[in-house]
Amino acid sequence: MAFSDKKFHWGNVWGAVLFGIGWAITGACPGPLFAQIGSGFTVVIVTLLSAVAGTWVYGKFRSKIPH
Repeated sequence: MAFSDKKFHWGNVWGAVLFGIGWAITGACPGPLFAQIGSGFTVVIVTLLSAVAGTWVYGKFRSKIPH
């Protein structure tokens, strides 16, 4: 197995910070969102819609983001 060097991108750091803050505020990763909604925590629908919106934004700007 060979490992290759990868170039460092500050975007990875900022993306991880943003993801972590969102996870800390909502208390849920994407999987349990549906379980929380099913358990009657309907306010989590806002979190689900935010996750969908974030996915849409990524798809919209994917070609302009360094990978």
